[in-house]
Amino acid sequence: MGKIEDKIKQDLMSEIFADSFKIYEFIDTRFKLDEKQRSEIISKINNLNNDLTLMLKEIKLS
Repeated sequence: MGKIEDKIKQDLMSEIFADSFKIYEFIDTRFKLDEKQRSEIISKINNLNNDLTLMLKEIKLS
């Protein structure tokens, strides 16, 4: 059962990363950003993804 749950979690995390990229694209297309601002947004999204990965890998699926 652990391998199945790990695979499901891996798929869910892939969806989260894809959605994070969609968030970045949404922001980038609607706001006039300079390179520094783009970099900061990417950094914040990456930090969010990293924090979520660390937190969610230890939590069981329902």
